[in-house]
Amino acid sequence: MEATALSVGKSVLNGALSYAKSAVAEELALQLGVGRDQAFITGELEMMQSFLMSAHDEGDGDNMVVKTWVKQVRDVAYIVEDCLQDFAVRVNRQPWWRTLIHRHEVANQMKELRAKVDDVSQRNIRYQLIKGSSDAASSSSSKQPAADRSAAASMVSIHGASKQHNQSNVDLTQLLMVSCNNDDLGLGVIAVWGTSADLGQTSIIRAVYEDPDVTTKFTCRAWVRLTHPFNPKDFIQSLVEQFHHTTTAAVMLEMDQKTPQQLAREFDGYVNKKRYLIVINDLSTIEELDRVKMCFPNNNMGCRIIVSTPQAEVATLCAGQEYNASKLKQLSAHQYIYAFHNMALSMKH
Repeated sequence: MEATALSVGKSVLNGALSYAKSAVAEELALQLGVGRDQAFITGELEMMQSFLMSAHDEGDGDNMVVKTWVKQVRDVAYIVEDCLQDFAVRVNRQPWWRTLIHRHEVANQMKELRAKVDDVSQRNIRYQLIKGSSDAASSSSSKQPAADRSAAASMVSIHGASKQHNQSNVDLTQLLMVSCNNDDLGLGVIAVWGTSADLGQTSIIRAVYEDPDVTTKFTCRAWVRLTHPFNPKDFIQSLVEQFHHTTTAAVMLEMDQKTPQQLAREFDGYVNKKRYLIVINDLSTIEELDRVKMCFPNNNMGCRIIVSTPQAEVATLCAGQEYNASKLKQLSAHQYIYAFHNMALSMKH
């Protein structure tokens, strides 16, 4: 009976994993902007597959708790496969389903799916259900501080962490203005990170945000702190409120009464035709930025997103593979604030 439960679990998981790794699922994830979630889910399913194989080899099927976990793996595998197939059917039958509102619906569902998969995966490690899982967790945990130290060291010695490093201080306002002089440039991201958490970052970005030249150059500006979990309706509502040149109590009440579709239309009216500057304060993960960028079209008007983040790795990922690291300010002998930006944004700099 135990062997049968393990066999069924492995069979269902193999089916879900096969579909999650298929070209159809990968292409769908790219179209809907949920590639990172799809990759995470696939990776976790692969780990579950390995643990089930280990449970079979070690004879852990006799353990009642392991059997419960195997059932949970089977259930989540069914959910993953059904969800991905449902997305594919909807997109193929209804092309309009790729609109902003529906893309956010997909993103939310993928986040929920990712959380379910992660919960089941972590349960095995948390309770050390299958031999080898606790060792894997311990190994991963012991390596993480070293990785963090290595990342910190490479960022302090920033020469090796970027394609180009500016020794002298750079003015963020100048960097922003120069980067968008060419209207053919697409949507660009500048990430601000400091060696001492967020010390000094906000004041530097705020000075740029309120600079008269910047307010003239960017007719639509907004400053937001992301909610956790990310709420696209609240996010877009906050942007639209700030895009109004005079945000009054009446405007805010009016925004609260609008449907998501009405907000989306008004939002599109701003960002499709005007140059915008969005400041995202305290970005925690690159996935958050991916979800934010889904909201914005690339209108080739030199629009910009500035993010502040306490994570060096997130800052570099925001800037892309070919990035520059520019020193904005030195707070003390060992405390610096850097701007990370794609090399294309600073070709004229």
